[in-house]
Amino acid sequence: MKALKYSTEGNQIGEVELPAELFNANVSQGAIYEAIKAENANLRSGNHHTKGRSEVRGGGKKPWAQKGTGRARQGSSRAPQWVGGGIVHGPKKRDYSSKLSRNVKRKAVVSILNKKANESKIKIVEDFKADDYLKTKDMYKVFQNMDVTNFGKFALVVGDENKYIKLSTRNIPTLKFLHAKRAVCRDLLYNNNIIITESALAQLVEQYKGAVIKNES
Repeated sequence: MKALKYSTEGNQIGEVELPAELFNANVSQGAIYEAIKAENANLRSGNHHTKGRSEVRGGGKKPWAQKGTGRARQGSSRAPQWVGGGIVHGPKKRDYSSKLSRNVKRKAVVSILNKKANESKIKIVEDFKADDYLKTKDMYKVFQNMDVTNFGKFALVVGDENKYIKLSTRNIPTLKFLHAKRAVCRDLLYNNNIIITESALAQLVEQYKGAVIKNES
């Protein structure tokens, strides 16, 4: 499996064979589903809350006598059928967090990378220099040369803590800056193109090579 390789100026310099330790694998749709579901759930705050009749203030006095008024009997003005009353079966605060096994998470990352590679949506770029600071417009020009800016959101996966590159890209609204060791499935799947630096590719291989499910062919 191959991917296009680019220079730090965004110019195509050829093709590179993607490492078989990572990119010769089956795509597990089940693992992707479980990982995305868990990550989405973990983002939910779960702080929604409605008050039941026991939590609403007031309503201690019986609105009118039980008998003799000709009206329906009422015990409290904070009963659910009253305006300002409690809510029946309303949402309560809860924890939506979901635990995902390490093996499923690793399998999901590998599956997403292989899915993107099969769709020719992975591009390899040479490592940016550690002390090379580019203005945002110059950095955006690099991505324009790579032909990824016209296809929605894209991600840049780096292998080292390069604060200059992070500063150069943080104001590009369609770009997601990722570190190879902390990449999550949502960011890999929901971005149309994935740009991976050479050092990040080596880290991904080292981190996820044990999670590969080899193709039979």
